[in-house]
Amino acid sequence: MAACQCDRGRVQTVQDAGLVCDIEVCGNDKDDDCDGLADEGCPCLKVSDVCECVVGGPTQACGSDVGACEAGRRACSLEGRWGACVGGVGPALETCNGVDDDCDGEVDEGLTQQCGSTVGACRQGVQTCVAGAFGECVGAVEPANERCDGTVDDDCDGQVDEGCTCTEGAQQPCGSTVGTCRQGQRLCTDAGVWSTCANDVRPVMEVCDGLDNDCNGTTDDPGTCRPPTVMCPAGSSVVAGTPVTLTASAMDSDGTIASTTWSVTTRPTNSGAVPGTPMSTTTSFTPDQAGSFLLSFCATDDRGLSTCCSTSITTSACASPPPPPASTACGTSWDGRPIVQFPAVPAGLQYELLSPTGMVLATANLGANHLRPMSRIDPGGPPPGTPLSLSVRACRTNDPTCCSSPTPLTISVVESCTTPVAPTSSNIVLSEYVVNGEGACPSPDCQTMDTCQAGESVEITNLSNCPVSLDGFHFAYRNASASTASLRWMNFGAVDVVPPRGVYVAIRNRQYAPTCSAPLGPDNPGLFGLRVSQLDMEGSNLCNGWFNNTGGGQSELRVAPGTVPMGSTPTFAPAAAIARIAPYLSSSVACHSIGFDAVNSCGTVTGGSQPNSILSPNQLGRLWHPCDVVTAPVPACVRN
Repeated sequence: MAACQCDRGRVQTVQDAGLVCDIEVCGNDKDDDCDGLADEGCPCLKVSDVCECVVGGPTQACGSDVGACEAGRRACSLEGRWGACVGGVGPALETCNGVDDDCDGEVDEGLTQQCGSTVGACRQGVQTCVAGAFGECVGAVEPANERCDGTVDDDCDGQVDEGCTCTEGAQQPCGSTVGTCRQGQRLCTDAGVWSTCANDVRPVMEVCDGLDNDCNGTTDDPGTCRPPTVMCPAGSSVVAGTPVTLTASAMDSDGTIASTTWSVTTRPTNSGAVPGTPMSTTTSFTPDQAGSFLLSFCATDDRGLSTCCSTSITTSACASPPPPPASTACGTSWDGRPIVQFPAVPAGLQYELLSPTGMVLATANLGANHLRPMSRIDPGGPPPGTPLSLSVRACRTNDPTCCSSPTPLTISVVESCTTPVAPTSSNIVLSEYVVNGEGACPSPDCQTMDTCQAGESVEITNLSNCPVSLDGFHFAYRNASASTASLRWMNFGAVDVVPPRGVYVAIRNRQYAPTCSAPLGPDNPGLFGLRVSQLDMEGSNLCNGWFNNTGGGQSELRVAPGTVPMGSTPTFAPAAAIARIAPYLSSSVACHSIGFDAVNSCGTVTGGSQPNSILSPNQLGRLWHPCDVVTAPVPACVRN
């Protein structure tokens, strides 16, 4: 039978209709179907490319017989493949038993295990398998005795410092802080227990020293200390107003006297008398009412224990003097120091000026005829001031508590003012004063022997109680014809201030004649003071033609706002002036006008004397008298 021819696995068809070339023929060891295998699909009757073994043939040994392993047997399956190994013992994990469990020819190779504890301070080590058994634990940290260190479980039982009272090395205060006791310190030992208290101050027996010696919270326990012993003077009887000297004594047997005090425990109605030196053992007491007084003397020792005694004083009434015939020199006080006047104080009496609350403001003794406080008695208020109710009483010099009923007085106190205000038509007035001279004028140099006007003063008087600043204002003059040669002016600056109720002298010219002495005095910027200008007068003709004081007509003197520019002349708009003299009045009424002759007609200023007339309100000027003066005062000077 012809066979198919195969060429590299491809079928070459032979023209033989009876030949099948895709069927494998079993048992001829040929690849009949040209698929690269011989006898595939045929029963494995022999070993071939597709048969590992012969079906039904002999079995074959399998597995390993090294170490703990044992060989088994395997048979050929119907598919010509070896089956599973049956009856053998295979390799296992190597264990520490002296046997080659994994059948690799080595026994117990590389076997180790961890040993020991990881609790607390303990750490694990390593054991190595030798001859079928694990050996000594290497590198482990074993449990130790528990220490009271507060942080480590030394015995590895899961607890820290079990059985300890405290932490080793710790300190804490011990003992008492009450009284004289002081705390010490105790230390925790390595056994975890506290040591005894060291360096503490402990209680001792109580003694009388002002301390809590036994530290029970009580200083000088009851019965430990004894109070002071005191003794008061005997009682006495005096006339009211008579001083009494009282001397007591005090001792302390177990300490010292810390303080003593005199006090009044019983007194007559309306009495206000108190011991003069109440903290001393010796004091002076002046009873001020008739009746009975009981004074107590107490001594306190250095532990605070006190003992008191008392003494009585019985008083009879005094014969009160009559009230003084007092009056005020002026109903208004500009400086807060009102003057009260009366006939001279008689022998055996003194007069007292009392405040609204009864405080003594001033005292007048024998021969004095007025009272005036040394300092301001009240802040006061704006003019006309704040009214105060004062009084004057007469008291006997041998018994200052024996006094008359008070003589009531009313005085208005004007406030003190230091803040400058601007000039207005209501707070300043303008005046001109001339002292007549002798001879002819002018002199060649406008100074020497110029006697027609021996002295002239143009003054700005402050009617308020605040300083008036003239800064930004000017003074100006023109004669009746308003000729340019007559124009004179002066520009004021920041230093030009009129004192409260005082006078600012704008000019003080001209030189005095040799036969006329009229000194006007230096600056005195205080209350009712004098301020003299340091400015020079400006104008085209300053030698003659001075202010026309007696000629009448339309001559004009004024203070107005603004300044006269350099090289210019003042203007005289009527509405601008805040103080103005126009026209001047004749000399026959000079004492009741502005611009007057001060010699003879209204009093003289020669020889430094004061004028002998009080000027009218619009002529206050330098010659104005404040109203707080006393006729023939004792002492002689009371103004300012």
